[in-house]
Amino acid sequence: MKKKLYRIMFLNEKKELLTIHASSVNTSSFLGLIEISDIVFLDTSEILFTPNDDKIKSEFKDVERTFIPINYIVRIDEVILEKETPVIRLYKNNS
Repeated sequence: MKKKLYRIMFLNEKKELLTIHASSVNTSSFLGLIEISDIVFLDTSEILFTPNDDKIKSEFKDVERTFIPINYIVRIDEVILEKETPVIRLYKNNS
């Protein structure tokens, strides 16, 4: 099963490089911002754990959509997942 996601690498307010994955990336109606929605987390392994993953999960918990300034974005890649990797959503979609 192939799934298309976007990998967004950006700097946070502490100038740390963070990476998130999302199903949707668009320019925002707010000037100078990129709208990122449907943020997902790839559950690659229960054994391998990095502190960055935990920081990102706690920071974006219950976030359905976020806006990041263009000058904080380092790179956006469209990636295709070919293997069966569980995708974890951290917000409840009521629709």
